[in-house]
Amino acid sequence: MKIKSIVIMLIFAGLIGLAFYSAQEEKEEPETVENTTDEDTGLKPGSKAPNFSLKTLDGKQIQLNDYRGKKVILNFWATWCPPCREEMPEMQKFYSDYKDKNVEILAVNLAYAETKKEKVGEFVEKYDLSFPIPLDEKNTTGKKYRAVSIPTSYFIDENGNITNFHIGPMDYEFMKAEIIKMNR
Repeated sequence: MKIKSIVIMLIFAGLIGLAFYSAQEEKEEPETVENTTDEDTGLKPGSKAPNFSLKTLDGKQIQLNDYRGKKVILNFWATWCPPCREEMPEMQKFYSDYKDKNVEILAVNLAYAETKKEKVGEFVEKYDLSFPIPLDEKNTTGKKYRAVSIPTSYFIDENGNITNFHIGPMDYEFMKAEIIKMNR
């Protein structure tokens, strides 16, 4: 009984130590200041989608604002997430059908939560994904978009306004319906 209590106390102490370490690590991370002229950014439908700048899997620096003039599906995911794996073939099929119709998919990988960055490349190759894969290595964009449960997706119109958001996996018909709603 005494050993069990000691083990429980050690686990509890370890968790507290991990929480303090994580909190300290977050404080040491430099805050990035976005140049935005829009005062009404937010995450609710009708709000301007917050801009972000991330490097893609192939090393290209992109910003959300680079995609103004297109409809954007902004998706947050990780390789270890079963619902994310479920929706990726649907997203690729949708992208193949809609990329020439002024629609872009940005699938932000929450790289800070991956065990190895190489897994992202292997995943992309396995699923033959052709849409951009920005890497959120410091969880700055994931936090900004409150992507706590994944997959989480935001639908953004040509003017950069959020039209809807969705938590959970998407299928082809759902994405199609959301894009059609933007045309109304």
